[in-house]
Amino acid sequence: MSKFFEYDDKPQWFYIRARCTDIFKPDGKVINFYLWGDSELFIRELLGKKGYKDIEWIKPIGDSLPFV
Repeated sequence: MSKFFEYDDKPQWFYIRARCTDIFKPDGKVINFYLWGDSELFIRELLGKKGYKDIEWIKPIGDSLPFV
């Protein structure tokens, strides 16, 4: 089976840059933030549910945050 269909990713932190449409309406504001999740697909689903648009990048960070 190809790697595309395997879901054995371990949870980790992701660093994200996206446009939040809840603030500075109607255009929104581009913000950087961290989220914990199993995979990039899971993170993209969360961002879609919360109304984030124009996702510039999602970078996997690992088990710990750089500032901790």
